[in-house]
Amino acid sequence: MMRSMFSGVSGLKGHQTRMDVIGNNIANVNTTGFKASRVTFADMISQNLSGASSPNGTIGGVNPKQVGLGMSVASTDLIYTNGSVQQTGKNTDVAISRGDGLFVVSRGEQKFYTRNGAFGFDAEGNLTIPSTGLYVQGYMANNGVLNVAGDNTTKIRIPAGKSMDATTTATASYTKNLNASTPGYEVANTLVRYADGTSGTVQNYSPTERGKLVLNMADGSKIRLSGTAPTQTAGGHPTGALYSSTITSITAKTGGTVDLELGLDSTNPSSPVGLYTPPATWPGTPTAMATPVNLTGLTSGTYSVDGKYDISGTIDHVDSVGAGSTEVYVTLKEDNNITPGTKITVRVPNPTSFTYAVNDKYTGQLKIGKVTGQLGAMVTTADGNQVALNAVTAVTAPNQAYTHTAGGTAADGTIASITREAFYEYGGRTVSSVVLNTKSGTSIDGLIGKSYNAGDTFYPSVATTVTVYDSLGAKHSVPVVYTKAANNKWTLSLGSGGDTFNITEADGTVTTVALTKTDLNFDTAGGYVSGSASLNLTYTNGAAPQQVSMNLAAITQYSGTSTISATSDGNAAGTLSSVDIDSTGVITGTYTNGVRQKEAQIAMAQFNNPSGLTKMGGNLYQESNNSGTRTISGASDIGTELTTSALEMSNVDIADQFSDMIITQRGFQSNSKIITVSDEMLETLINMKR
Repeated sequence: MMRSMFSGVSGLKGHQTRMDVIGNNIANVNTTGFKASRVTFADMISQNLSGASSPNGTIGGVNPKQVGLGMSVASTDLIYTNGSVQQTGKNTDVAISRGDGLFVVSRGEQKFYTRNGAFGFDAEGNLTIPSTGLYVQGYMANNGVLNVAGDNTTKIRIPAGKSMDATTTATASYTKNLNASTPGYEVANTLVRYADGTSGTVQNYSPTERGKLVLNMADGSKIRLSGTAPTQTAGGHPTGALYSSTITSITAKTGGTVDLELGLDSTNPSSPVGLYTPPATWPGTPTAMATPVNLTGLTSGTYSVDGKYDISGTIDHVDSVGAGSTEVYVTLKEDNNITPGTKITVRVPNPTSFTYAVNDKYTGQLKIGKVTGQLGAMVTTADGNQVALNAVTAVTAPNQAYTHTAGGTAADGTIASITREAFYEYGGRTVSSVVLNTKSGTSIDGLIGKSYNAGDTFYPSVATTVTVYDSLGAKHSVPVVYTKAANNKWTLSLGSGGDTFNITEADGTVTTVALTKTDLNFDTAGGYVSGSASLNLTYTNGAAPQQVSMNLAAITQYSGTSTISATSDGNAAGTLSSVDIDSTGVITGTYTNGVRQKEAQIAMAQFNNPSGLTKMGGNLYQESNNSGTRTISGASDIGTELTTSALEMSNVDIADQFSDMIITQRGFQSNSKIITVSDEMLETLINMKR
């Protein structure tokens, strides 16, 4: 038999193997994460016809005479290059876009490796490859903290609707800048607004901090108790003399009317100076009324002693008081607010820029000398209390006190809770706000808990909010104010400007905040030097008292803009609503309470020789004797980058495969021709003997 025939046979077998590999590559052109293979050939052992001889002094060396016995498949190599990334839009799909890492999956104790990142969650929340049910391996987080520890992987389980417990706030950290160039303003005076609705301007404002027990009633109203009030019980009815405070006004309403007594006002030159009975015929001198005008049954309006009551009407007659007088009598055909249809005469200043004329419209004011609130009218006191009168009350002096006494019956309402309320007083009245009028002509809101004197330098405050979660997971917003005191020095206070503050929450409960602090100091380069603060909170919603430490060391003081802000730990209870995977394989959960927390990280494996892995089918690989040392860690630790909502495509190049197919086909044809020619030669040999 001729050796060439066996060579041709080996060539046919080798090219057939190469065609098998090409066919497999083309078949998997759309297989996720598929890696193409290639075939390399090597010649087979050759038969020696004669050996080689070395040169000597008389003749040169002779090469060996060898005849090759064909070819064989040297190797089928895995081409381990990255495939293109195909976007899928599914948030659990993960593509390996850079690096030679592999995902780790398991079946029981068996571990496999794959480039197929078509993952999904099963019925129990396990991350799997849905087509095979293999568990994706990774590292589970503990309360948002990941511990990536090499081969210590486990299956990733994130159940839908996973709950997050509430966490109490322990620390609030401030960052960013306080404006070192905050302008100062020289105070001219201070406008003080009171809780009873009145206001007044003072030169020097120095408030007094007070604290009162407050009855939070079931109907939403509040009763601020005097220090002498008897002990009250939540869930019961108020009893005894609850408070005594100056009456500032009485408000009329339907079912709670107010009566007024209008007198003369000689203290205000812009108001009428008298109310008179007109003479029967003019000219004549009006007669002063022996008694003031009484109005009864008013159903609207808020009134106070020494306040003003508007009058208006059409002028019927004008007469001077006397020769050279600066005042005149104005008689109205009717007054729309007092006695419709009845004439009245008022004595008013004689105007210098115009003349009163008959049929002109006249408006003016009369002084209120007495206010009588009927049962049900609303009385407002200087301490901020407001309550419906349970008895007819006549007010005849601006400093008259009102004492509210409850009988301990259902008619007095039900006490929902009792809290302590901090507030500020000035001149014996509760302050609601202050406005600083500066010598530059601007008006700036001040803090009710701070003192301001005419001539002082005032710096506008920077208001911030610290979010605090209590032991029940309820959220509270605490206002913390920074105020420049001097160059490189700032003071801290709560929203009112003091060190205590009450917050009435949306559900009617009260949060009481106390601030413990030292001044915030900076060096001449704007860096933090010293300053500390903490918040102490107590609640009426059943939560435990807590302390929140404030970290101020990251604050800077540079010229520009105040951008200071606070972040805090703690959270409300929540439920997992969605998950996403980042480029390092970290799975982050978003909860209904707004918290984003790390849930797990997908493990990645790396081998010294990934081409040496054994294919197991189903896009799986397994270690082999020549795959090299295995390293398992996070993606970034092994130089691998992931793309989420995407899959890695096959790295098969169709153009290369078709070119290889043509070459393989020609090689196969050539080897088949060897067999054909060898057969013809054998046939010629046989035919020599007929």
